[in-house]
Amino acid sequence: MLGTRERILRAGAQIIAYEGLKMFTARNIGDRLGISDAAIFKHFPSMDSIAEEIVTRYTEECLRRIDEATRRGRDALEKLDLILEGHMDLLEETKGITPILCFEFSRTNRRKFRKMIFDFLNAYAKRVREILEEGIREGTIRSDIDVEEISLSFIGFMQAKVFQWFIRGRRGRIIKDRETVKKVILGGLRA
Repeated sequence: MLGTRERILRAGAQIIAYEGLKMFTARNIGDRLGISDAAIFKHFPSMDSIAEEIVTRYTEECLRRIDEATRRGRDALEKLDLILEGHMDLLEETKGITPILCFEFSRTNRRKFRKMIFDFLNAYAKRVREILEEGIREGTIRSDIDVEEISLSFIGFMQAKVFQWFIRGRRGRIIKDRETVKKVILGGLRA
């Protein structure tokens, strides 16, 4: 059974992802969990601290999966394949929360959260860019690609798949045919 703190974080993430930041209130979290507003603040000093932990949790998990793929892959193409697998797994496990959190917080006027998303996207792009550059050196990745452009396209593609899923009414799998998605993305990069 989950503790109250964990339940608050999960409910908060779901509210942000599915209802937007405007609905991210102590009252809405409390109503969802059957607890009072005051009970929430026994576990967190502020709503910002809840939001910060939510963003940190999901973005760090995404980066952790990239790092794991980088360690496990034998060459650049296999690393990229494993990154895509890790992203697709994370999307399904969290029902697309990570890309939606990034989108929601990138639109906020709260600098701290925009910076967190900016830093995450830069760290993400750097890791993917390094793998692309490794592949170019290996001769497994085309040398005529713009590694800066492609590095953020990975996360952009996943974000687009989540938006399609939302438009379809959040039914079924977010990515229905993983192998075709990987073939399309990796096929365009292969030397």
